Amino acid sequence: MSPNDGRAKPTIYRSAEAEQAIIERYDGLVAQWPVPVEERDLETRWGSIHVLSWGPPDGSPLLLCHAASMAATSWLPNAAALAGADFRCHAVDYIGEGNKSRLADRDVYPKSGEELGELYAGVMDELEVERCPVVAASAGGHVAHRLAQVTPARVERLVLAGPMGITPLSLGSMLRMMVASLLPRPSVTQRTSRWALGTSPSVTDRFGAWFTAVLEAVASPPRVARPVALEADEFSRIEIPVLLLLGTRDPLVGDAGRAAERASALPDLRVEILESSHLVAAERADEANALMAGFLRG
Repeated sequence: MSPNDGRAKPTIYRSAEAEQAIIERYDGLVAQWPVPVEERDLETRWGSIHVLSWGPPDGSPLLLCHAASMAATSWLPNAAALAGADFRCHAVDYIGEGNKSRLADRDVYPKSGEELGELYAGVMDELEVERCPVVAASAGGHVAHRLAQVTPARVERLVLAGPMGITPLSLGSMLRMMVASLLPRPSVTQRTSRWALGTSPSVTDRFGAWFTAVLEAVASPPRVARPVALEADEFSRIEIPVLLLLGTRDPLVGDAGRAAERASALPDLRVEILESSHLVAAERADEANALMAGFLRG
């Protein structure tokens, strides 16, 4: 039986106008895509999953998992480089957040890491992708970890850019995001955006307005499983090659050296530390793109 049992619940948004504003911002970012891009919706047991796909139709498949309060559109700075490396990219909108994916029931969503892994394995089924590398940013890293644990044979290698799940999320970070959700005034959301995204124009010019708009539009905390840091034995079971991209000024992951030390339990790990805030693959796109393309090609 489907988790929603036909009992549709209200939208996650504060109003229809707020939802429409998010869709318009989303479409504005898609309009900037540097290569032809396809949009589609996949039906799952949790609701409709929206996916952006681009790159050569016969290219090697690549799954991308974005940061919290962002969207599949946040891969805009990396889209051309990944397509140019001959990947058919599939960027998934994280269901339960402000984007084009839609929960069938606001109160029924993947609440555990295992359910998240199963959801994304189902997305791969719908995309007819048997096995591929995964690139993930921030909370998308939590998704990627869990996917690799649930279906290890289906994940070739991982790129984790400023990922959640390496270090525990601090109480202060959780409180900041909670306050922004409960008090979505511009003064609060803009301050939260500067804290989370940093001040680099390469990030704020493209995504600052998006991030604050999502904080102001969504009526409740994101309906997604909260990232939980992996234990050492869980790291050790992820035996595929992993590229870990860390920023020197990441307020969510924290100290890059500490994060690298915790991740060292991964059996096949490469670490690159870049001068950056949290969204390292966007802020340092040129360096990150070169590192990702080289690593993904093995």
